Amino acid sequence: MGDKKYFAKTLDKKYFVKYHCKYKERSEVSIMKITTGQAARGENFFNRPILINKLWRKIESDSSIIISAPRRVGKTSLMRYIEDNPKDKYYIIYVITESVYDENKYYKEIVKAILNCDSIKKRDKVVNSIKDLAKNIFKSIDEVGIDSIKFTKNIELDYYEKFIEIMRFIDLEGHKLIIMIDEFAQTIENIQQKEGTTYAVHLLQSNRALRQNSDINNKFQFIYTGSISLEGIARRMDSSKFINDLDIVKVTPLSELEGKSLINELLKGLKFTMDDDTINYMINEIKWLIPFYIQLAMGKIQDIYDENNSCAIYNDSVDIAIKSMIEENNKFSSWHERLNVYKNNDYRFIIEVLNTISITEVKIITYNEIYDLAVRYNINEKYKDLLNTLIDDGYINNDEEAKTYTFTSPILRMWWCKKNAN
Repeated sequence: MGDKKYFAKTLDKKYFVKYHCKYKERSEVSIMKITTGQAARGENFFNRPILINKLWRKIESDSSIIISAPRRVGKTSLMRYIEDNPKDKYYIIYVITESVYDENKYYKEIVKAILNCDSIKKRDKVVNSIKDLAKNIFKSIDEVGIDSIKFTKNIELDYYEKFIEIMRFIDLEGHKLIIMIDEFAQTIENIQQKEGTTYAVHLLQSNRALRQNSDINNKFQFIYTGSISLEGIARRMDSSKFINDLDIVKVTPLSELEGKSLINELLKGLKFTMDDDTINYMINEIKWLIPFYIQLAMGKIQDIYDENNSCAIYNDSVDIAIKSMIEENNKFSSWHERLNVYKNNDYRFIIEVLNTISITEVKIITYNEIYDLAVRYNINEKYKDLLNTLIDDGYINNDEEAKTYTFTSPILRMWWCKKNAN
């Protein structure tokens, strides 16, 4: 079909655009769709072999794990990929506990997921083991079938103890059960807000007790992640000791090479083209290359194509797309809403730090300026923890050598400046 650069040099722009649009319409390739709302799965998942291999190495070392990264980097997509592509000798279950507000409900959700695990259902011996467990251990089972186990609503059990009983007696035929908990830190925070810090810390303690229980911990491992930092939550409650046995897998933003590869994968399913210069321009404008920002930008460029039928996308369209992203408040509003968990001077300090970075000409704040703010708000003892949480949750990053802090993303900075600082 010819090389794109050759046609760009030898044909006039009108014919070049027309030719390539028609060619892309005829192409039949595996299509990665633009995904900005849900976790990317199947063909929509952007494969990161180094990261996936690193996670499996940690799993195979028998560690329980925190998948640590700021929001929107792709932690949930990574977990779902592991769930969809398990290795031999592993059963994988995924549980999201974002809406859980008490400890017993947390363990109930895990128990239900184990008893209804699709991969376990494929092995008759394990299924029969689960049926026997359900009948003998539980007094609140309405129905035990091949497809599901249903619980009586009227009876509430101690599901922490039931989890231990299941792990003691279940026959997994030499397999290991990987229990992936999404939004675990949010669950801890939910319990803290509803019942108090003591109850929230207790959930951290009980999870650690399970991981340290030598009678059963050879059968399972936990993987925790979420949109807020578990390390930050534990620090705030002076409870880091309850998670210090966990191994950490950090999910970093994409490299420039990975970012370009993701754009090119998305282009395979779209009717417009972007030359290398435009792709490089888009990468430079986004800077912090998390899949969410790239996918959102490509979605806005798709809107430009739909409106103008402009089959070749150039820098000016990228500018319009990014401006449109910033206007879409619902995609970013959680970044501000999330901070409402902080109160009084803690909240005022955080907001002033972010406002300062977003509106100053140099777009940075120095460590000395941050310290001065901490003194003004009388939080000298805790401002470092607040600062570290902003870093962990992906608001800001720091240049340790220069002792300066900036927004992680120019896009987040521009949105913050427009919607919050002004």
